Order: sequence, then structure tokens, then C-alpha cells
Amino acid sequence: MKFRWVILVCGVSFAMLMSGCLGVTDKQQSVSKKKEAGQSNPDRSEGMYESVLTYTGDGYDLPGGEKTEKIAKEHKAEVVKATKDYIKKTYKTDIEVHNMVGNKDGVTVFFESKGNLHFYSTAIVPINVKEEKVISSGVWTLEGEVEGAICAALYTLVKEEEFNELDQLLQTFPSQYPIAGRTMHSIENVRGKGHITPYYFIQATHLDEAIRPVYNLYLNDPDTSIEKLKQAYLSDKFDPEFFTVSIHFFMKEKDAQPDREIFDEIVTAVETNQDLPAGTYSVYLHDHYVIKNNAAAFKDNSLSRSDYIRKD
Repeated sequence: MKFRWVILVCGVSFAMLMSGCLGVTDKQQSVSKKKEAGQSNPDRSEGMYESVLTYTGDGYDLPGGEKTEKIAKEHKAEVVKATKDYIKKTYKTDIEVHNMVGNKDGVTVFFESKGNLHFYSTAIVPINVKEEKVISSGVWTLEGEVEGAICAALYTLVKEEEFNELDQLLQTFPSQYPIAGRTMHSIENVRGKGHITPYYFIQATHLDEAIRPVYNLYLNDPDTSIEKLKQAYLSDKFDPEFFTVSIHFFMKEKDAQPDREIFDEIVTAVETNQDLPAGTYSVYLHDHYVIKNNAAAFKDNSLSRSDYIRKD
């Protein structure tokens, strides 16, 4: 099976909405500046933000989706079945549906894989608004999104020990510093981005030559043992630029600004640890809040590096 692969960047509006990569609007910038000036908390004054500790995805929306979402929820069983059938047929993967968000022409379905391979992604189920009908035969996915999520999940299996090291490293920071990650409910409901944990997500932005035989083996036989999948991996063909690991932390206290010293500690730990999986890393530290309608964390005061951390 041939797939054309693309890097989904935030310049594409629909994909941007799907992944929560929206930029900050003028209104949101104004709220952020008020917060920096010591004025009232943005989630109280504007209702646009919610604590990262309680955010579950409630309030997330896509343009023009009010009618289609209502229809989708009235025909939930049909939407769920259509999504499950499509993903099973196309990607040989069983899934669990967590959430449905209306869009202009249908409903975006957020799902999680079941079994040894673990990832999150989305599918779009078209809806005929005039007839209030779910078009079960028209299910589709954003180009390269599910394929990339599968490859990211396969990479975590192939590099299991290295990802265990990454998990252990990142889990130490909330116990050392007043920071936190995202809730599992928000990940399930609105974060269809690949392999995801509360502290990071990994995406494959290309069908890398190293992972291609693993991907093909999985699609041919999803029950292939983890050991055989590992054996199919071509480590000498690996390109770190095709696997991105995005690390995101939030300040735990409501009024706290992102702390530069904490941020630098996280960056240094990632840079100096030689046991982490190869890939291209980005590190971010945000304030306490998530933008409700798109699940984004980026604001004027977010801390990030201007360059990526590359691990070969």
C-alpha cells in the first residue's frame, strides 16, 4: 500500500485546529498580558482558559460544527461503528472512540488504539446536515496522520528501553518542581497526535526507511510479535528528523509564570542523557492554563528553545 507523506504544519488551518497548534489570537494575547501585569486570572476573567489540572477537552470546538456535532451525537453508535470499521479495514487496528467534535462537513472522531500498539489519532465521518444522515461509507483521515501515529507507536516498541528511560526521566520533574503535565482525559478526548503521555508526544513525520519494514510487517500481520517487529527495524537507516518528541510541562500553581530555571534544568537533563531514544526533541514550559477551544498551551509567556535537541 502506498501513502504520500506530509508534515502537518500549523499553517494548514484545519489540521491546525485538529492538533491544537493554533496561534494565540489578539484577545488571548491581551488576556496573557493582563496576567503578566498581575491582573485577574484569564480563566476567571475571560472564560477562555482552564486549569491544566482539570481540563478534559470540554469547550474544544471546530469551525461550523454545531449542527454536525448534534447530529453525530444523536447517531453516536453509527459514527462509532463507521470509524472502527474504517480503521480496522485500512490500518488493521482495533480502536476505542473517546470523543466526537463537529466540524463544517461532519464530525472529527478522536480514538485510541487497542492492543500492543498504542497511539491516538482522529478520523472524519461526513454528515449530510439537510438529511441529518451519517455517511458511513465516506470516512477518511488527514493525509499521513494515522500512518505517522502508527509509526510513532512502532518506534516506541522498537526502542522500548530508551522510551522507558525517557518516561522515568520526565516523571522525576513533577516530584522535584511545582510543574505538571496534561490530564489523561484531555489526551483521550482532544489530543489525537500519535504516541502520547502526560508529558510528551511523539510523531513520525515521514515513513522513515528504518521503520518502513516494521510498518509493513504490522499492516500485513497486526499480531506479529514485538520481538519480530524489533528484528525488522533497520537502525542504520534511521533519520532523527523524521521522529519528533515534543515535551510539554505546565506550572502547577495558578498564578505562577513559567520558571526559566526549571525550564533550563529540563533542557539540560534531556540534552545530557545519552540513553534517550534518538529523535528531534523540543522542550516547552507553559503557565498553568490551557486554551479551552483548541487545547493549545502556547501563549506569549511560554518558554521554549529556539533550536531543537537532536539525538542520533
